[in-house]
Amino acid sequence: MDQHKHRFNLLKTVEGTGWVLCDALDTMVRNNIQPSYENNGSVESQLANNMAEIFEVVSECEEPEVIDFLAEKIIEYAGNDINMYLSYMDANMGDNPLYKRVYEMATKG
Repeated sequence: MDQHKHRFNLLKTVEGTGWVLCDALDTMVRNNIQPSYENNGSVESQLANNMAEIFEVVSECEEPEVIDFLAEKIIEYAGNDINMYLSYMDANMGDNPLYKRVYEMATKG
């Protein structure tokens, strides 16, 4: 597979993953579902924990273009509710590089 096709396929995968993550994040934000790191937490909190872990894995990507792309999608998805998203992400994912990039991009200017 040539490099161009590989990159195209990678970005299409990232785009699809990004929209799924945005939808999950939206559900967590709007329902104030907090991650739980205990086994006796609610199912919703355990799922939120899993999603936070997925954000962590995605944020470890060494391609700045991928992180920027996902950050742009989160900002686009949040729309006028971006401050609500930032507040939720700060409380639950504050040290996450993807959150930090979302914050940088959303608050610049």
